[in-house]
Amino acid sequence: MRHLGFLLSLLMLLAGCSGGPDTQALRRDVEVRVAQALPGEALVLQDLQRRGSQRDQKAPEGESRRIVYYDASFRVQKDMDFGAWDAPGMAGLVSALGAGPKGVGGVQSGGNKAGDIVRAHGTALYKREADHWVAVAGAGFRPKEAPAYATNTATGPAAILDAMRKVIDSVSKETSPAQMAIIEEELTAAQASIRARLARASAGYAIAAGPEHGQYLRFARALDEPGGPRTLPLVTFGGEENLDLLREGKVQVALAQADSALAAYEGTGPFQARGAAPALRALGSLYPEAVHVIVRADSGLAAVASLRGRVVAIGQPGAASRTTVLRVLEAHGLTPRDIQAREIGLADALVALGRKEVDAVLQVIGIPADSVRDALTNVPLKLLPLSDSAIAQLTAGRTGLFAYAIPAGSYPRQGAGVNTVATAAVLLVGADLSEAEVGALTSFVFRKGRDFAARGSAQGLQVSAATARQGLTVPLHTAAARVLAPTAQPAASAPR
Repeated sequence: MRHLGFLLSLLMLLAGCSGGPDTQALRRDVEVRVAQALPGEALVLQDLQRRGSQRDQKAPEGESRRIVYYDASFRVQKDMDFGAWDAPGMAGLVSALGAGPKGVGGVQSGGNKAGDIVRAHGTALYKREADHWVAVAGAGFRPKEAPAYATNTATGPAAILDAMRKVIDSVSKETSPAQMAIIEEELTAAQASIRARLARASAGYAIAAGPEHGQYLRFARALDEPGGPRTLPLVTFGGEENLDLLREGKVQVALAQADSALAAYEGTGPFQARGAAPALRALGSLYPEAVHVIVRADSGLAAVASLRGRVVAIGQPGAASRTTVLRVLEAHGLTPRDIQAREIGLADALVALGRKEVDAVLQVIGIPADSVRDALTNVPLKLLPLSDSAIAQLTAGRTGLFAYAIPAGSYPRQGAGVNTVATAAVLLVGADLSEAEVGALTSFVFRKGRDFAARGSAQGLQVSAATARQGLTVPLHTAAARVLAPTAQPAASAPR
């Protein structure tokens, strides 16, 4: 019996080791990470329950890793705004907790009060070293799939679809790529137009958002809640396409970068051939979108200028990020001819970076970017700072860009702030909405106390009437200005 008891104890010990660290070790590591992300004892861990673990399928060859799942609750120790644009907040929190788009609840837009409780469904990644487990980084959850109404799945009368299918089948994908591109462009435009008209027919608002799983789409989805205006998020290629849809009257509301909105308003850059859009108006700025320059930690690259001759992922055509990225490279003395440009989206670009198929990924995106955070847990990566001279050049005059530092702790293993530039994500309308509609939409979007994180948008927590004019580059709609007047601060760069 004594031998049996010894064997049972040994088996229990081995089982505990194979399943990752115990609750006490997990609790200690979570407290350390949260304290690093939010200095000053902003949050105190009240309770933590370990919910199991599983083997990390993406662990490097020969390395044993476990993803540990847990539920935790924290007490807010002092009044705090987790959505502040220029301070550690939601970005550091979700990275410290390894929480996904809907993994944190209780964080309120406009700020939390002392005594509030924040709850999280978190994850932590550990690797086996000798006889103990070592924390690697927050593992993060996968983003939820976009709902059926926000996908590019074609719908419509069967006869028309059948006829269109025959047209598509008649074109060879291998021998006629240009013709296939025309078909894809026309189908995407037709689908957006149909969805927009259906939304208006149902007394709703079509919002040109962005790619599936992207931040714009998540924010647009988070807006759709009981008691508010009915919204219909549309999948698009990005901000530049959104602005085209808005000025063509195919949508009523659009999301775009402030620098891209400025170009559309003035008819410059990628919008030069289309001319100016003087009717373009803003409901307000939402949150900052920073330029990320991502390279492998073992690349030896330390500056943006060192990307000369390298393979660089710059983003897809139609995405405003791509245009901004090219401006950033130019400010560092690099033209498209000086690099080997890859025009691919962020998700594919990060996979290619992990495989060493590209040397760098440049992207304009809100913080924290889940795809970037997820990539950092699997491959050692780092963010490169922009040079001081490039930042000064990019922010001189009314460009839609401003100096910004990605706060320390926004991403795993990011021990210091990273100097870069950012632009504001802006909510825009055209000329076809009434004053009453614009006022109601503005009040709804900038209402305090919204738990955007619980609805899938961590960036939504940075939405506030107090920052609604920061970084604006197009005129604020008069109805929106009336709603925001009591709290919004004037922006020196806004057009007169």
